[in-house]
Amino acid sequence: MANKISEIYNISEQVYEGTIRRKEGIERALHKGINPNSMGDCIYVYRHLRNGNKFTRTLSADSFDYFLNNISIDYRDEGLLKALNALKKHIDYYEHERRNRVTIHKVRAIYEKYRSHITIESETDEEEQVEIIKEIKRQNKSKQELLNELQNTQETEPLRVEYSGKSYKRENSNIAKIKILRGTKCEICTKSILKKNGTEYIEAAHITPKSKKGGETLDNILLLCPNHHKEFDLGKTEIINRTKLSVTFSLNGIEKTIKLEPDL
Repeated sequence: MANKISEIYNISEQVYEGTIRRKEGIERALHKGINPNSMGDCIYVYRHLRNGNKFTRTLSADSFDYFLNNISIDYRDEGLLKALNALKKHIDYYEHERRNRVTIHKVRAIYEKYRSHITIESETDEEEQVEIIKEIKRQNKSKQELLNELQNTQETEPLRVEYSGKSYKRENSNIAKIKILRGTKCEICTKSILKKNGTEYIEAAHITPKSKKGGETLDNILLLCPNHHKEFDLGKTEIINRTKLSVTFSLNGIEKTIKLEPDL
């Protein structure tokens, strides 16, 4: 089975890159004992993963695992991020858009597994957070109201929330609130990236990783520039002291204390 998945991946990649035609790829797969319809689906899914686009046909969790692992190896963070954006849209389609909605637990687990491998936010997540921040400011909510909402958020609540009739991920809603409460400067170096639309780009880093059930709470999120986010996730990070109010850690030998509770 592993050899077949490897062959399917290679054929899908060659079709995408244009070194062989789709028909030739399916014929080659047939000679290897691979169902042509399955091969066609894999070519379709691979193309959408590489382009970062939503797709509606699905594969097995093992196939997604293999595809994402090899895209990560072959095309690094940039390629993996596009693939994860596409897979997230696929998950949302199955769980929220289809007439017969289902929760695809195994595929979602694969997504979370590889999402923890990269340290930059998905473009879709960041766009949602910007929209939510605008809506919260339009509603003129006080910082105390936002703090109360964050503190009262329960894991049993729905995974999506609504603002002005539009649905967003709950985790993006929480991060947007944290950005309003704590600002959009890196909490290590005080820098951010000024985008051409005038907004400041900052990333949300999980102290306890999402892969270990770390949530989007005030005491688990650091707001970091991309460089320090990457260093925090990939460098030698040692948590020295951690409370609800602050966290002290050593990052590659340099000690830093960050206040987690906002000033109201």
